[in-house]
Amino acid sequence: MISNALTLLEAGELGICSFGENVRLVHDFNEQFSNHSGAKLLQHFTFEQKKTKIAQLLKQITVHMMDARSRQRGMMGNPDTAQLLLIVSDGRGLFMEGMETVKSAVRQARESNIFLVFVVIDNPQAKDSILDIRVPVFKGANNMPEIKSYMDNFPFPFYIILRDINSLPQVLCDALRQWFELVTSTDS
Repeated sequence: MISNALTLLEAGELGICSFGENVRLVHDFNEQFSNHSGAKLLQHFTFEQKKTKIAQLLKQITVHMMDARSRQRGMMGNPDTAQLLLIVSDGRGLFMEGMETVKSAVRQARESNIFLVFVVIDNPQAKDSILDIRVPVFKGANNMPEIKSYMDNFPFPFYIILRDINSLPQVLCDALRQWFELVTSTDS
């Protein structure tokens, strides 16, 4: 569905990876994407990994995306070409590698001209929602931790909380439209 939308918009190359404890590129940027590719890719998304190493994902994907950008540069690309990274996840456990490590990886990707959109797949009944998670925030060795909403420290500046999976096409269209508007306004 995402690839079809990007193809219709002539957005360029598409790369897909699975992530959790390990990051694996399952569709490289230089491969042509087809309906057959999409069906084949689904076998790589098992949701069996127990941890989410989001900083590792961002670091590896930033390298892949910059490599893809430099390959295009030889043909017709521009080193300032904006790239879009859509991350689809439940959004939980993002700070396993440490809050500063994750924020640094997000910052590095953004400085590499990669626009990050995090799509949080949330519980449709709003039971055990990501919005309900509270975490302790430590302000010093002798201070009591403050309990804050998990989303207060969510490291991605652009995110979507999606409860109805059927609304994904519309939500992605809106996100892509906003990305194109942002890219074209900064290019002018």
